[in-house]
Amino acid sequence: MAVLRIKMTLLPTMIAGLLFFSGCAGSVSNQSGSAGSVTDGKAPASDEYTGGPVELLVQDRNSGMTPEEFENYFAKPVKAKYPDITLKLTQEKDFQKLVAGGTPPDLVAVSNTLLTDYFDLDYPEDLTAMIKRFNINLDLIEPSIVDALKGLGRGTIYGLPFGMNYGATIYNKDLFDKFGVPYPKDIVTWDEYLELSKKLTRMEGGVQYIGGSPSSVPNLLKQYGASSANATDEKIILTSDKHRVIYSLEQSFLEITGMIQGKTYQQTNINNGKIAMLPNWIASWTGTVAKSKPAYNWDVIAHPVFKERPNIGNPVDFHMLTVGKASKNKEAAYRVLLTMLSPGAQEELTKNSRITPLKDPKLKAMFAQNSKVYEGKNLQSIFKVAPAPLPDYSKWSALITTYSNAVAEDMALNKKDMNTAMREQEEKAMKALNEAKAAKK
Repeated sequence: MAVLRIKMTLLPTMIAGLLFFSGCAGSVSNQSGSAGSVTDGKAPASDEYTGGPVELLVQDRNSGMTPEEFENYFAKPVKAKYPDITLKLTQEKDFQKLVAGGTPPDLVAVSNTLLTDYFDLDYPEDLTAMIKRFNINLDLIEPSIVDALKGLGRGTIYGLPFGMNYGATIYNKDLFDKFGVPYPKDIVTWDEYLELSKKLTRMEGGVQYIGGSPSSVPNLLKQYGASSANATDEKIILTSDKHRVIYSLEQSFLEITGMIQGKTYQQTNINNGKIAMLPNWIASWTGTVAKSKPAYNWDVIAHPVFKERPNIGNPVDFHMLTVGKASKNKEAAYRVLLTMLSPGAQEELTKNSRITPLKDPKLKAMFAQNSKVYEGKNLQSIFKVAPAPLPDYSKWSALITTYSNAVAEDMALNKKDMNTAMREQEEKAMKALNEAKAAKK
């Protein structure tokens, strides 16, 4: 029997949509609220599984999945639908170690940020035929997710999403009240966020309060559509005009008196009650609150936007299931993907942990419903902006992130001027890229 392993990158997760597969008689609400079948009225492929008893190993690579979540919202729904299919979770991160041990995963749960690692391993199955066979309607999925899947696969889809993360801004209402600053509206631009941060960053009673830091540099670059690699993936770019916009914004925050504390220039510990605002991933915040309720009055609004891109928030970030091309249990693995996109599984996952990758606003409204984390909160404001599409799909994204972050660190801690920091880190990044490419030969 084969083993299946799943992985997801988002922390306390969220899902709230329905993706139907052929063989399911259900329907999902589209953005206008009307019902639409995932099969678009086509004759669905049979959903019957006849492969016999099998155990599938699912590798959790970076999805933030807990054993409890896996058992309740993955293994149990699959077993209920297909009694012969058993899922087993492994949280071993080393794929090669699993292969060497004779237990290659049938499935991997992985985020869009690490899918390219599995291309290097020649692991994922091309799902084009499977999508056609089961008449899966990709139009029901968030467009930014579909675009990212196609971009990562150079036109081919190698995974299907089961959940996504979403940008949001958490704010401490008590600090706004303390300093007499009106609460932010549902959507603020980065310029407006900067001005609020200036008003709320102050020393009072011997306590340093921080209005708010920007998002991480890599996320800001993606949100603004700044590509850090050229089309051929042979050059790293950190000095474009778009990069200058982002690093100029970063510099504006660094210039606020009190923003830099020792070697910390990205203030993120909002739970200490001294930070007024924090752009964050909603999944991370959900898990934080579920474990320990903040001691202050808080609420949420949408992730800040650029005035040039008023409806675009944090970059798209999602989790998918991929099938091993060498797996001897592909039929069973396909059924797992279909189950996780079914109405029942999506609704339960959404209510308890993850945001749906589907466009259905009614499903998104169910997010974290059972935990009551957002009871009385302005949760629906976060969906007023769409996830930003990824500007590039470089296999060297992890390497690039190291050096794009280093530009900000040079500006903050080494007091280098912006242009010098950008140029020097771009040169270092290219040197590291050439060394990494040479090492692979």
